[in-house]
Amino acid sequence: MSTNERGTGGAPPPHMQLIQMGSAFVVSRVIYVAAKLGLADLLADGPKSAAELAGPTGSHERSLHRLMRTLAGLGVLHEGEGEKFGLTELGEALKSGAPGAARATILGYGDWCEKSFDELLYSVQTGKTGFRKVYGMDAFEYINGDPDEAARFSEMMIGIHGMEPQEVAAAYDFSSFGTIVDVGGSTGNMLVQVLKRHAGPRGVVFDQEAVVAYAPAFLKGNGMEDRISTEAGSFFERVPSGGDAYILSHIIHDWSEEQCLTILGNCRRAMNPASTSSWVTAKGGSDPVGASALRIRSFWKACTTATNTFR
Repeated sequence: MSTNERGTGGAPPPHMQLIQMGSAFVVSRVIYVAAKLGLADLLADGPKSAAELAGPTGSHERSLHRLMRTLAGLGVLHEGEGEKFGLTELGEALKSGAPGAARATILGYGDWCEKSFDELLYSVQTGKTGFRKVYGMDAFEYINGDPDEAARFSEMMIGIHGMEPQEVAAAYDFSSFGTIVDVGGSTGNMLVQVLKRHAGPRGVVFDQEAVVAYAPAFLKGNGMEDRISTEAGSFFERVPSGGDAYILSHIIHDWSEEQCLTILGNCRRAMNPASTSSWVTAKGGSDPVGASALRIRSFWKACTTATNTFR
């Protein structure tokens, strides 16, 4: 690119930046297909060619080869001799069960989230969720009605929130509490991180039955099965009583004001007189990249969750 084709500071000119933004879906779909085909798992024991992987993935050989070359260009794979491809450090993170839950998160975004986001224009014009237009129900109805989707959604939340539970555990002194209740706590990732840092408290993970059913295995895998129990139910009806602290992590923003008052009212009625409640949410602060990412996520929620509230 010549000098006059670049913008200030060596950045691409404005029209090219816009084109890059508008075509970014191409990269996301390439990564999604790699995750859907399970390429990282199939390459876990060493490099393979498209000819070797076409059968296991049910793919057209040359088309798969072109996909793998594109993944190599993105740094997910590396290409070696004999048209064989292996995993890079980035590609290792795409394996099932790898730390950070990237594969589950990408599959979630690439399936029902992507279909909902295709209806963003509809959501902006009507104030209604694209998810309901596509699936005929709200996102949480859909997730709770499918055990596989519920399991993947729980993994997806680990991927989306990243290091946040560890940061919460470090930022707040939970050591004085006897019992901590995580309301809408999925499989218990937040409580696991809190209790790893604070030896005294015990915990209760409370969520819908379809979601919390996967918590025992996660808790056992983290050595917390003796300190954290699970309880199924809807926070619109009740929450476990008798806790000394109640955590609501990324819960309130999904619901209308009336529904939020119901959730918080149920928490208040369940709390001891001296109990504490903690809300965990995310703020972009002065970081323009972080703030932009959060605004994009607000559109995602507008397209998928039960309450479409643009902020």
